[in-house]
Amino acid sequence: MNKTTKLLGGLLITTIATSCGTGGTNQSAQANDPLANSPIVGQYVQVGTDKVMSCDQKLLADTVRIPLSFFAEELEIVKLDNRDEALVGQTGMTISDNYILMHGRQPNPFKLFDRKGNFLTNIGTIGQGPGEYQMVYDAKLDEANNRIYILPWNASQLLVYDSQGKVLDPIPLCLRCPKAKFSVDLPEDKVSVVVLPFKGYPAVAWIQDLKGNRISCIEPGHLEAPQDFSNEVTAGFNLPGTFDVNILCIMPTRVDSLYQYDEDNSRLIPTFTLNFPNTDKIPWHGYGEWPHHFIGDFSEPPIEVAPGAWTNGQTYHYIVDKKTGKGSFFKLYNDYFGNLEIGYPSYAFSNGYYTRNIEPGNLLTDIENALKNQEISDDMRKKLTDLQASIDENDNNYVMIAKLKP
Repeated sequence: MNKTTKLLGGLLITTIATSCGTGGTNQSAQANDPLANSPIVGQYVQVGTDKVMSCDQKLLADTVRIPLSFFAEELEIVKLDNRDEALVGQTGMTISDNYILMHGRQPNPFKLFDRKGNFLTNIGTIGQGPGEYQMVYDAKLDEANNRIYILPWNASQLLVYDSQGKVLDPIPLCLRCPKAKFSVDLPEDKVSVVVLPFKGYPAVAWIQDLKGNRISCIEPGHLEAPQDFSNEVTAGFNLPGTFDVNILCIMPTRVDSLYQYDEDNSRLIPTFTLNFPNTDKIPWHGYGEWPHHFIGDFSEPPIEVAPGAWTNGQTYHYIVDKKTGKGSFFKLYNDYFGNLEIGYPSYAFSNGYYTRNIEPGNLLTDIENALKNQEISDDMRKKLTDLQASIDENDNNYVMIAKLKP
């Protein structure tokens, strides 16, 4: 175990690999500015008292390949504890300075590890009793205040635990949340919530205290969403102190914006939108925000794979510089790990981290594919082969973690 820990710790790779791009419609990113050669695709427009970056879809053209190291600090690969009680599945995770919270999915509950991969405790259990949950929509890890919060679907209360796994008193929500994102400021006795506002719902966002007393709220207005659980509410939380939110309507799609929740003034401030050339056929799409860029995706028309069952068509991911308005389609590759491409790049970061939860067999396959690349450095090749030799297919999962640069 100690040997493995030391080996993985040695995989904090700091070299920046050169791109394999060949130009044309798949441009290699310049080291200092990956969008330096991209056209201006967006500009700020005045909307009331707000300035909104308005991007024109038809101006997006070439694709740039950008290394993960441009956005993130060095990559850490952590082998999770191999005890039976520590085993996890293919789930999401939340990261803090000293903890890894692996999200629960039936039959496994949420599990808390330290940053070396040592299993600490289960957080709650699967079920319907006090402190139990089934389908979970959002979760938060508040290391500074020794709190873990879990928000199930269609919840009337926010579940609360400490880092020892003790079930604490839940926080009553002043409105039921079919789907919602939230933040908790424990010292200020404040909970902020943005909900998917189905028709007839009285609020899209509100602030309440820890006892469930509402302090302020925002009515849905034009953000009201059809009663369809295919629709989503998303929030990246990739900017410190910023609650960014997108009410993502899939059935039906519509013109919309990315917002920041101005809690002090009880406003949703629009920050970014994408202009579609044909507003009668708006594709499935989503928006997000990183420290210096807006990012988003859209797809070709949905495909009916079975009666009443739809999937999105080919998906395109794009990136826009907040300062210059330059933008392009983009691909993200992991130059800390053999230059392998990262899927769904506009969703690469959440809560300030790039993360990946990967089974040992899939990790071995990724290493084999990376080693086929003749352009990786000798140092990278050695690190990958050393890691390869240390992996057993019966291991628990491994997690990749890289912190988003400010």
